[in-house]
Amino acid sequence: MNLFDIILVQPIFNLLLFIYGIIPGHDFGVALILFTIIVRFVMWPLVRRQLHQTRKMQSLQGEIQKIKQRTKGNKTLESQMMMELYREKGVNPFGSIGLLLLQLPVFISLYAVVRLITTDHSVNIAKYAYGFVEQLPYIKDIIAHPSDFNSVLFGVVDLTKTAFGNSGFYLPIFILAICAAGFQFWQSKQLLPKVKEGRRLRDVLKEQASGKQVDQSEVSALMSNRMTFLFPILTFMISIYLAGALVLYLLTTSVIAVIQQGIVLRDDSEEMIHLRSKKGEQKLQNAKEAAIVEEPQPTAKAKKGKKR
Repeated sequence: MNLFDIILVQPIFNLLLFIYGIIPGHDFGVALILFTIIVRFVMWPLVRRQLHQTRKMQSLQGEIQKIKQRTKGNKTLESQMMMELYREKGVNPFGSIGLLLLQLPVFISLYAVVRLITTDHSVNIAKYAYGFVEQLPYIKDIIAHPSDFNSVLFGVVDLTKTAFGNSGFYLPIFILAICAAGFQFWQSKQLLPKVKEGRRLRDVLKEQASGKQVDQSEVSALMSNRMTFLFPILTFMISIYLAGALVLYLLTTSVIAVIQQGIVLRDDSEEMIHLRSKKGEQKLQNAKEAAIVEEPQPTAKAKKGKKR
């Protein structure tokens, strides 16, 4: 067993096997769904921070555009001013990389785990399982009777199969792949920056090539829109050749991500409304104070007139 197996594959293998061994019905698909929920819950602080960073980056597009106009093509000065802006606003432009770097090893490890669990259970469990997991009553039964392993989600979807494989076309996994791509699209759509209606990336790039000054934030937003369609297509194309267990993991991850993003975006919107309300109240208070200060004071003659 190599270092990668010890650090990542074995812990994931045991957590998934433990969940499978203790849940009622011992459904591997349900165990995988619960495992995914646990992983996303553990990553929640990082997910929340990344989403906040994304929203902050979007809110700074106007100021970034002003910096580009002021620097007039001076990339060194532009970079310095942008880094100062990020530092002032507490934004880390590379904040989303951490989440990606964390998810990728988990997926690679899970790919290995699924192969270990769904093939030759008795040998692999004896090799990878921790002692307390191996002693679970149902896991003992699986070691003794490998054919009893339940890899069929809800008794309907065989998670060891692929949509297209040696056994031909398998519709349930194909449907899972479509759902995974659909939720991937929804997940990306939630974070899309707004773009001007009727504007196409091709037209904006043509304007830029002809030497016309274009809004780089608009170019970035249009490219993000294109990527929103590209990633789901790639997810679908990959998923139809993956084992159903991995497709289920991708689908569950996107479903939970949609829910998590919805929570963060709602909280951010409420916070922005609250801040705008406070700013409005502060401006009104400042205006009242300024009006009191500027109000003309009565003259001495006026005061005498009032006394008479």
